[in-house]
Amino acid sequence: MHFDSLEYVTLRVLRRFFFTEKRLATWGPRLPYYRVNQGVTDPVAVARAYAEDLARLGLAIPGKRIVEIGCGATNGVGYALAGLGAASVVCQEPYARHDVGLDAKHLQHQVLAHPQVQFHTVVRTVALDDIPDASVDVVLSNSVLEHVRDLPALCGELARILAPGGVMLHRVDYRDHFFKYPFHFLLFSQKVWNRFLDPGDLPRWRYDDHAAALARVGFDVSVLDYARDEDAFAAVADRLHPDFADRDPAVLSIVTATLVCLRRPGEALPPLDPSAGGPEAPRTPPYGVAR
Repeated sequence: MHFDSLEYVTLRVLRRFFFTEKRLATWGPRLPYYRVNQGVTDPVAVARAYAEDLARLGLAIPGKRIVEIGCGATNGVGYALAGLGAASVVCQEPYARHDVGLDAKHLQHQVLAHPQVQFHTVVRTVALDDIPDASVDVVLSNSVLEHVRDLPALCGELARILAPGGVMLHRVDYRDHFFKYPFHFLLFSQKVWNRFLDPGDLPRWRYDDHAAALARVGFDVSVLDYARDEDAFAAVADRLHPDFADRDPAVLSIVTATLVCLRRPGEALPPLDPSAGGPEAPRTPPYGVAR
């Protein structure tokens, strides 16, 4: 076994069997290569990034009915979106425990910055069940889709709640979230990954998995932005498990992507205007990825 694989396996086993969520909440910020959820540390930056991405699509936050899925321990991004003019925001989080104290700090910051805003329009929910059909203008997520185990079920629910003409924007991190090795989790069989290495919330979806699942429930999917780490991928390309070895390297090497999902023709927004984004215009090459 290569040294890097041995190091990876050792650390992954420790993460799975030693670092419970409670321990990780305490020690995670001090661990090398661990990425703390930006929605907890700087929700305003996340909300502004959403607003900038939507502006490239010709959409604005004011007046929109928004759902953010996987909001994390606080409603901070929801408060920031309300501060930017959203008509309502539902913050959905099925797993992370609500940090009431930190949530209050984020709310206080927004109340002071936007005293005219009625922040009771921001609500928190565990599931999407209570959201009426076709009642949402915009669905947002930040580093969430890569963690969803039952992808078809979630995509079906998102298709149900999104109104005709609605849009979804999903910022996805396809790297391994815990270590300096972004692609080493592609070296193992599903059985080994599930039994020994998976921290519990990393199904190893790739971009084409997400695009296919969304397409099956009626969305047209394109890529607003993406990035690859070709050097890191090349370091493991000849060791990929057979489950991944035959898949397109151009897709496997993606580390981050912002997915734009529109309802199928008849319910879709106007086509994306490449000139609107300047040098970083929206692109839809094969698989949604440029070669």
